[in-house]
Amino acid sequence: MDIFKFVITKEAYMKYLIGICIVAFCALAIASSSSFADEGNMGKCNFMSGHEKMSNKMEAENIFFHKAKMILANAAELGLTSDQIDKIKTLKYGVEKNLIKEDADIKTIAIDIKEALGKDTVDINAVNKLIDQKYSMKAQKTKDAIGAYVNLKKILTEDQLKKLKEMPHRDMKGWHKGWKEKKGSMTEEEKHEESAE
Repeated sequence: MDIFKFVITKEAYMKYLIGICIVAFCALAIASSSSFADEGNMGKCNFMSGHEKMSNKMEAENIFFHKAKMILANAAELGLTSDQIDKIKTLKYGVEKNLIKEDADIKTIAIDIKEALGKDTVDINAVNKLIDQKYSMKAQKTKDAIGAYVNLKKILTEDQLKKLKEMPHRDMKGWHKGWKEKKGSMTEEEKHEESAE
């Protein structure tokens, strides 16, 4: 009887050890798979952030601002008149102000969508209208930026546009070096005016 008890106790002990091993193995498997998933998600996030950066660079307003900055930075070489410079600056400031308003409207609609989806009973028709409104605003934002870009080019003469087309083919390092040298020779008043742009 005592021997039988000992055998059962030994069997129970072995089962207990096997159970611990199985639990430990499962815990390790879950931990490694979750860390792998985290790494995958991290890679995905890095990819998405890179993709978003790329798409942001391609946005119409960024193309407009890049071109406007390039024109103003090379005003002397392009032979811009003071009237042309004033028109470009006025257009640039107008686009900036408009973008602030448009971005605020788009963010407000996004919050409205979030609020509508957070309700216990979701009105899908109302949500769809908000989504249509949001993307209509985004489309208008792009159209406005493209319109500004076209108007920017209209300020320049044909000869100036021709010179401008040749500029992107230059060595960018040389262009940046020239720009730094120009900034170094600027007066404090000119630097202040440049930073205000």
